[in-house]
Amino acid sequence: MKKLLFIVFLMAAFAVTKANNIQITNVSVVPANNTIKFNVSWDNGWRSSVLNNWDAAWVFFKYKNAAGNWTHLNLTNVGNIIQSGYTIDLRYPYAPFIGAFLYRSVAGSGTTTLTNVELGISAAQASGIYDIKAFALEMVYIPQGNFFVGDGISTNSFPPVELSGTISLPNLITDPITSTEIGVQNMANGAGYGFYCMKYELSQGGYRDFLNTLNYTQQISHIVPLPNAVAGTYALYNAYRNNIKIKTAGIASTTPAVFGCDADNDGIYDETTDGEYIACNYLNWVDHAAYLDWAGLRAMSELEFEKMCKGPLLPVAGEYAWGNNQISNSIYLLSNPNQASEIVSNSSATLGNANYNSTYPNAPYNGPLRNGVFATATSNRITSGGSFYGVMDLSGNLWERLVRIAYYGVQCGFPGDGNLTAEGFSNALNGPGTGTYFTDPVNGLNNANILMYKGGCFNSIPDRLRSSDRGGLLVTDANTVRANDVGIRGVN
Repeated sequence: MKKLLFIVFLMAAFAVTKANNIQITNVSVVPANNTIKFNVSWDNGWRSSVLNNWDAAWVFFKYKNAAGNWTHLNLTNVGNIIQSGYTIDLRYPYAPFIGAFLYRSVAGSGTTTLTNVELGISAAQASGIYDIKAFALEMVYIPQGNFFVGDGISTNSFPPVELSGTISLPNLITDPITSTEIGVQNMANGAGYGFYCMKYELSQGGYRDFLNTLNYTQQISHIVPLPNAVAGTYALYNAYRNNIKIKTAGIASTTPAVFGCDADNDGIYDETTDGEYIACNYLNWVDHAAYLDWAGLRAMSELEFEKMCKGPLLPVAGEYAWGNNQISNSIYLLSNPNQASEIVSNSSATLGNANYNSTYPNAPYNGPLRNGVFATATSNRITSGGSFYGVMDLSGNLWERLVRIAYYGVQCGFPGDGNLTAEGFSNALNGPGTGTYFTDPVNGLNNANILMYKGGCFNSIPDRLRSSDRGGLLVTDANTVRANDVGIRGVN
């Protein structure tokens, strides 16, 4: 008998009275159709006919193989079923298909409830006996179109273009990128094509769920203690609001640990007060590359970051992700800390809100905040801190680890295939410059020289939060360094 049934919440980010709350339920296999069947829902979905922009659920699945290890479940793109008014998009015209985007086919907004969605899987998988875990991430589609980089004043900002030595104009990136714009060679389609981006930074619940699909050896690569440490041991560090702990100790080499969130420190895991919606920090490049590969995503380039912040608009000098240079500077107070309803009770009603060194709450809440914490029933782009296309928290909270423009090629490397090496490292190739973009820290290139950081974090000065600021250009970390202010966000 098949055991199917894990309701997994990844990146569920809630506002005060409205919750995005993406979730998958009622997962089953339909052998007669060679499909996997499920329901998926999320709040506050949209599709804009003006911007050609929408949000989507990226869904993917893992199954337990005969050896007892969680393995990626590929899709066939045959026999798909979805209700009228919505689209299934497997994104690429070739197999194997790693996951599927589900989104509105026509303009509209509101709660999305999709029942009895079916996605094709192979006949062998449909008739097998295995456990299945279903995962969902809320994504935002960034449409194809020209955009500007630089603002003329931010640190290391791309400079304006001078015409005849007299007139300075913003630096326009045409779509698609085909030549040597802004002095970068062979930036073919670097950020001109349409792409999807995670709406939020990876949550602690999301990283917990990732760890819980790895075997013992793979877990060693992505936590600080050994997986056989006693229950209650922090998986990363007991600081700056990181709440992931070992729930059940593993057995060396044979049985993986089970992880849970426990922000209230009562020894009862994954309660509503345990902080799983807080952005996950202390994640290094090895974790970053592996998570994106496991989820069928890829790393973001710095041009993609600027494009999703600004859209097609002319730059504003010193602007933040919400499109102006005005930012709140009052120390924030939290209500309902560590819960899905965590909110800043004194956020500005007029200025841009962001978690940075002039606003982050006092201890014990100094650190990253809940994903999308400033988005409420009454907020707008500015007060919610949202980008032009609706991506949240690009200014502040945690640094965005990006690929520098000098090192990425077409689409900054290909998305991962859902599987990792025996040691838990990413096995994805075809990346920027080297062809070994996602690599392990032992045998691969030290990737610090291709990375940079944008958007700032909870302990950054306000200048680092600017959309065009490249003050993180010279920031390097070795593959294995774990910082309290860096998280994960991926694109596809």
